[in-house]
Amino acid sequence: MHGPDAGELPLRGGMSTPGVVRVGDTVRRPVKPDADYVHALLLHFEQLGFDGAPRYRGLDERGRATFSYIDGFAPQHNGYELTGAAVRTGGELLRAVHDLTAGTEFAEGAEVACHPNLSQPNFVFRDMSPVAIIDWDGTRPGSRRANLGDFLWAFVHPAVYGEGEPAAHMLQEALDGYGWSGEGIVDAMLDAVETFVERYPDTGGWGQNELAYMQRNARLFERRLRS
Repeated sequence: MHGPDAGELPLRGGMSTPGVVRVGDTVRRPVKPDADYVHALLLHFEQLGFDGAPRYRGLDERGRATFSYIDGFAPQHNGYELTGAAVRTGGELLRAVHDLTAGTEFAEGAEVACHPNLSQPNFVFRDMSPVAIIDWDGTRPGSRRANLGDFLWAFVHPAVYGEGEPAAHMLQEALDGYGWSGEGIVDAMLDAVETFVERYPDTGGWGQNELAYMQRNARLFERRLRS
């Protein structure tokens, strides 16, 4: 098994894929089973002029997928407090992804292509405002509402703003950025947390605490986000 060579800088953060390295102005990653879908999706974004995702640059001499490196700050963990402007910008990025994939082969009969983990470590920030979404492995067709619910919980992360109104305000900022006017978004957030807890039960109680927070605040969020 190869380790990083001279000139390769290991990149770590969140639940990052092992073996991801930076080489100059590129990122090299092991090829995953869904690579054809992901690489075609990133080429689709490039052809449409979308700058909010890395560019796919083919395979290197070791068979690793090569992507453009996006300069900025990628958080090592979730839960940074952001400004209202920053969460609005995050919502705008996600809306662009959804709009650019709706009705295309990447939606495959669903509404849109859905990034699987819209937590803060999968965004690149400049001046603490998101400029791009990274780590597209596992992207698959799905619904706008479900993917937006995951974004609201994982990126906005309302628990860092406390209970009730302050958190609801930040969620509304993100919804305004996305331009969402539908219903059921709080249920989508709850679904996202429940799925996380089922998938990762050994989080030292963190996942259960997140779920309890959402359950405590769900009805208030429903009322506030409808008004």
